[in-house]
Amino acid sequence: MSISFHRKVRLAVATLNNWALDFQGNYERIKKTCEEAHKLDARLRVGPELEIPGYGCADHFFELDTELHSWEILKRLVQDSLAWPTLVVVTGMPIRRDGLLYNCCVAFSNGKLLLIRPKITLCDDDVYRESRWFVRWNQRGVTETLKILPEFRFNEEEVPFGDGVLRTVDNVTIGFEICEELWTANSSHVHLGLRGVDIIVNSSGSHHILGKSCYRLNQLILGSTGKVGGVYLFANHRGCDGDRVYYDGMSSISQNGKLYAQINQFDIEDTCIATALIDLNRNVTYRSRLASMRNEAASRPFLSSTTIENTLIDHELAPTESLTEPIVTRQKSPTEELCEGPPAWLWHYLRRSKAAGFFLPLSGGSDSSAVAVMVRLMCDKVCAAVKNRRLTDGGDDPAYYLNGKLVGEDPAALCNQILHTCYMASEHSSTETRACADGLAKQINCSHSGLFIDTAVSALLGIFKLAYNFMPSFTSVDNRESMALQNVQARVRMVLAYLCAQLALAARGSPGGLLVLGTANVDESLVGYLTKYDCSSADINPIGSICKTDLRLFLNHAYDNFGLTALRYVIDAAPTAELRPLVEGKIAQTDEEDIGLTYEELSIVGKLRKPGCMGPYAMFNALISMWHNKYTYDEIAEKTILFYRRYAINRHKATVSTPAYHAESYSCDDHRNDHRPFLYPDFQYQFELIRKKAQELKGKKPRN
Repeated sequence: MSISFHRKVRLAVATLNNWALDFQGNYERIKKTCEEAHKLDARLRVGPELEIPGYGCADHFFELDTELHSWEILKRLVQDSLAWPTLVVVTGMPIRRDGLLYNCCVAFSNGKLLLIRPKITLCDDDVYRESRWFVRWNQRGVTETLKILPEFRFNEEEVPFGDGVLRTVDNVTIGFEICEELWTANSSHVHLGLRGVDIIVNSSGSHHILGKSCYRLNQLILGSTGKVGGVYLFANHRGCDGDRVYYDGMSSISQNGKLYAQINQFDIEDTCIATALIDLNRNVTYRSRLASMRNEAASRPFLSSTTIENTLIDHELAPTESLTEPIVTRQKSPTEELCEGPPAWLWHYLRRSKAAGFFLPLSGGSDSSAVAVMVRLMCDKVCAAVKNRRLTDGGDDPAYYLNGKLVGEDPAALCNQILHTCYMASEHSSTETRACADGLAKQINCSHSGLFIDTAVSALLGIFKLAYNFMPSFTSVDNRESMALQNVQARVRMVLAYLCAQLALAARGSPGGLLVLGTANVDESLVGYLTKYDCSSADINPIGSICKTDLRLFLNHAYDNFGLTALRYVIDAAPTAELRPLVEGKIAQTDEEDIGLTYEELSIVGKLRKPGCMGPYAMFNALISMWHNKYTYDEIAEKTILFYRRYAINRHKATVSTPAYHAESYSCDDHRNDHRPFLYPDFQYQFELIRKKAQELKGKKPRN
């Protein structure tokens, strides 16, 4: 078929803040983006993966209800599409064929189903578990049919089902890949690009981790279209759909290695679309100039396609209508992402939980200070979005409301309304940390209070003494006594945190309750440097998968860019739990001294453990090359052993860790990301090998 000289098409990608099992809400958001795309004269609208039921349904995919309601919503959308007759819609839902459940893209237009395309490569890495519920379509390039149940039929009894390509009557071809297929070595877009497919759509459920979005856009999307040419529509979810992960949107339109549209990464709105007017003939000229690609494409088998009645080329476009110009990618550094991702996640979680705000035990240390700053940045983000919308198109969005009330434009007022902090002092607390907590609370304008826990601690110890006629002491040579005295303080703070969260608003005559925010970082969780059921136990934790070194960079960034001068002491001070007695009024306990490893070292060994997949012996060998200039072989050996000994003893704490924002692949979240035992042996065999290797290396001068 010959090429037309007029092949301009307007395309749209959608980002939606859908919610697992919120079928009515998901329907309304999908419909809204379709209406907006049609109003902007787009001929193709692509939405995220599994957008009808929500990506994060997890074991609800085992329930037939999820399939039933997905079909019900699809039927409503297909009927609605009669109002958008020129628009091809790509959505996503689970579909069963021959008893097997598939993760599918569904294309429809003008009241008719066009194609169901099942996922070819399932994702089972890290937090993903797709093969638990779905099977993959293993017949690449093969399209069969699916009989539609009578109650869900539209204008046809069956629909093409498989790895198919759509061909419009004006000779525009549309190919498909779904999320993980973009990341694999044998990606679908390579096969489609080599066979000259014009437009490749990708419906994704890609969550945020630090730095991932830059790789996804630069290396995968732009890199792929730069290699095989063509137009690539990437549509991703946004927000918290009910789990630990945050979907960072960033839907995009690209062609031949250049970016033409990109939805902002961390915006809070429930829906957003981006469009671009693209000349498909640029695909032809681009691919024709790649001699190696031409030769490889010529050896590929013919690609069968399903012809549809739609036309994507807008022949009514004025000749003077300008094509969309390429844009520069909008990307953030990992530290900048920490200023955006966790705050956005907190807002989505807060408004969907219908809580009135947050309660945070603010100790004056770096972890609780980082959480407090994230909440204030959340307020800044929300208020800025409300103001920007008023100043631009004057539109509205559900994300601008908390419990039915429109949020104002003053972030300080919002922070005072929703963030309640408390400095829970003991006789071991220093004046420095109190001053820091008070100063930071004043600068972010949260609702701050203070209390002393000594009375409660003394009461509990008195009860224990009555039962056992024994009183523990910090001066005892038995470490169990010191640890018990530290733990009772920490656990009292947890009980008081929940008491305050439930009653703080009642005391003021205000409705609602508060979510308790946790403040344990991933390094402390790895080695168990926290009390089980202390203030690390909370409702949610925005920093639970973030290491201390990244948090320090975040605090420095906040100090430099947001005017939070109270953070200076936090940044400079040695981290401390303040659970042991002061010495001459000064802190005598530091975290790194207690742990036996610095936080920088914990960050290194934590990443070697996961995602480095190193056990004790492999880690020791890796650390030799990293640390031989500052430690002896024996010292490296003992640090490795210390880490794994602490990790093994304390792994059980991960089983009850607070649900945390999933920001890094080295997260030790026992529930989703890091599946390991919680009762370990003593690693005697591995430790003996390490010590033996250290002895063998003595006397050998390392080569630099």
